[in-house]
Amino acid sequence: MGMFDPKKRKVITAIIAVILVLAMVVPTVLSLIIY
Repeated sequence: MGMFDPKKRKVITAIIAVILVLAMVVPTVLSLIIY
């Protein structure tokens, strides 16, 4: 019922976008810290 609420769709999309960005940024940051 609440899953297809436009506001929740936007929140879920934002969370997915943040996770994707973190997945790209975190390895770069870790490699910079390690080396």
